[in-house]
Amino acid sequence: MLHRSLTAKILLAVGVTVAVVIAIYTYFVIRVQSAWWHERTLAQNALTTSLVHEYLDGVMLSDRHTELQTFLINLKSSQEIYRGRIIDPRGQIIFSTDTQEVKQARLAVPPELFSSDATLQGTRTENGQRLAVVMEPIHCRTSCQKCHEPGQPFLGAIVLEKSLQPAEASVASSRNLLILYGLIIFVLVGVVLWLLIVRLVTQPVSNVLEQMRRVQAGNLAARAEAESDDQIGQLAMGFNSMVGSLDATTSELRESHDRQMQQAGKLASIGELASGIAHEIRNPLAGIGAAVEVLSEEGVNGQREEIVAEIRRQIHRLNGTLRGLLDFSKPREPEMAPCAVGDIVRPMLGLVRPDAMKGHIAIVEELAADLPPIRADVQQAQQALLNILLNALQSMPHGGRLTVRAEAVEKSLAPGSNCAVRLTVRDTGAGIAPEVLPKIFSPFFTTKHQGTGLGLAITRTIVEQHRGTIAVESAVGRGSTFVLEFAACAPSEFTGQPEVIHHG
Repeated sequence: MLHRSLTAKILLAVGVTVAVVIAIYTYFVIRVQSAWWHERTLAQNALTTSLVHEYLDGVMLSDRHTELQTFLINLKSSQEIYRGRIIDPRGQIIFSTDTQEVKQARLAVPPELFSSDATLQGTRTENGQRLAVVMEPIHCRTSCQKCHEPGQPFLGAIVLEKSLQPAEASVASSRNLLILYGLIIFVLVGVVLWLLIVRLVTQPVSNVLEQMRRVQAGNLAARAEAESDDQIGQLAMGFNSMVGSLDATTSELRESHDRQMQQAGKLASIGELASGIAHEIRNPLAGIGAAVEVLSEEGVNGQREEIVAEIRRQIHRLNGTLRGLLDFSKPREPEMAPCAVGDIVRPMLGLVRPDAMKGHIAIVEELAADLPPIRADVQQAQQALLNILLNALQSMPHGGRLTVRAEAVEKSLAPGSNCAVRLTVRDTGAGIAPEVLPKIFSPFFTTKHQGTGLGLAITRTIVEQHRGTIAVESAVGRGSTFVLEFAACAPSEFTGQPEVIHHG
């Protein structure tokens, strides 16, 4: 749970930082304190040495030599020194706090002791105990020459040793206190930080997370409380705004879905009705057509011949309308097979070219040379394209230009295919009004005096059955552009049995 808790992560990061700061501070304080105690012990030892030197001068000039031994022993008893010695220039011990080594032991004398007037200080370890050592040379002055031979610069040296154990004990005690205070500070800082983090971070974030879970469960009325203007408050307000937009969008989608379902039900009913009507009308219409053919065989002339021709045209028109109704109400399942785009486009252009020439409409064909084949039902794809071409011709009663372009684009419209073929049909006709544009694919919608309003609806149905897309752009007075996209297939798929796509 530690890696999931924001509070734990913040506390861990801050706790480690505080611990490191306290540890570094304690280390440097102990270092400074240790150096201070060490220098203080050396200074005390040097002061005691000066005191011994003055006392030595007094007792020697007063011929009270034996008192020096007692003085050194008293210094040791008062714990001012750990050990005291008076040595001659050769290192022979003359006086000592340890009477057994008087004139019986010799110390190693550093060469620099009697080569300068400097007092030597240092430390050494004896039996696990660190000692501060001071060596101060004793000069041979004029007053000393009545008892000592003249000409020698030094009579010997004072050697005092003081234990560093009290200083180390004081440093250890201070270190323990610092560690204790550091732990107390660490705990207090941790508690205060925990309270602040829980109040300022964890609770607001938990509130947002809880509302997110409610939204995830489907409750779009959930809202987070924005208690402050900081980043967490802005997060809560952004969440509320996002959920509000999602709620509004969901409501719109639900209403749109309901409308579409109602429209689909209506269209289904209309389709069934249209299918029934078409079947009921076709038989009488066929009889009328046969009767007209009988009349024409008997021979008619003049005005009656014009009437018979008009009846034929109207019967042909009614048959076209009935076929459209049947195709829309019960569309045939497409038989998919690889085919070349040119086999779809060129026959349809050839079919409409005579009407285009009569209407002074120039047809421009722009088919790329390297177009991949597409999987399509050729007859249905041609029907979809033909409906668009006929609409384009009808939108240019005074002539114009009709451009048909085919190109390959990178787009995935079917599984396993990353390429598509885009058919663009552009005319220079009257264009479509903005308020009419969303309705042009609706069944039975038309702005013409003649027509069923099923052409574009059938076209869209065919394109969708082919798993393609269809879109239109238009502006009044500037013409219209229809864009159809079909999934491409690899040339290796150019053989095989047709694939029938069933739509539930």
